Amino acid sequence: MNLDPGIVCYQHCEGRLFGFSLPPTCHLCGADLSVEPLITPPFRVPYPFVRASQAPCTIVIKPSRGDFLHDYRSSNDLHIGVTDSEGCVFEYDSEGLHSDYTSSWKQSLSVPIITDSANHLDPVWQEYWNFSLHTLAQNPSWSTERYSETSFNCYSFVLEFLKTLGPPGVNVKTLTKTSLCAELLVPHTAAAARYISLYRRLLSHKVVSVTKSS
Repeated sequence: MNLDPGIVCYQHCEGRLFGFSLPPTCHLCGADLSVEPLITPPFRVPYPFVRASQAPCTIVIKPSRGDFLHDYRSSNDLHIGVTDSEGCVFEYDSEGLHSDYTSSWKQSLSVPIITDSANHLDPVWQEYWNFSLHTLAQNPSWSTERYSETSFNCYSFVLEFLKTLGPPGVNVKTLTKTSLCAELLVPHTAAAARYISLYRRLLSHKVVSVTKSS
C-alpha cells in the first residue's frame, strides 16, 4: 500500500500553492487554471518517509507510537533502528534486541550514513556494515533485563553500532545521543516536520498558499 498522500505544488500568480490535486481555479486570484498558464507547473512534493525494508544499510526512525503524519508531536519519543543489506530492521526495546518487526516500519525516516555520489553504498562497506551489525547483535548485552527506557535503549544500540562501524566523517569517539540527534538525525527530522505540518494544514484547508510575505 502506498502511504504517500500525494501533495502537489504549483504557482499561478504571486505565491506557491499546495494541495492534493490541481484545482480548477487559482486559490489566490480566481483565474481559470484550465486556460491560464502556470509560472510553476505542478509537481509532487517529495514524500520524506519510506518503508524500512526499502532502505537497506541505513539508520531508520519512526515514532514510538503511531505514525508520523497523523500521530507524531515534537514532544513524542522517536524509536530508532538499523537495517541490514536486506532491509531487515534490527531494533532494541523492552523485548530485547530483535529483527522480526520490519513490517511495522511502514512510515519511517531513512538516514544514510555512508553513500557515494550516486547515493549508493559501496559493496565493501555494505559487507562490513552487515558484519558489524550481525556481530553486535550476537552480544548478550542487548537483553530484555538490561533495557532501560532512559539509560540503555534503542539509541544505545545505534550508538554502539556506529562506534563499531566507524563510518567516515563521523567522530565516533565523541558521539553521544545528543550529538547523534543533532548531527545525523535533525536534518532529516526537520524536513519531515515541514512536510507533516503542510499535510495537516491541507486536511483542514484543502489549499495552502505560501507567498513572499508569509
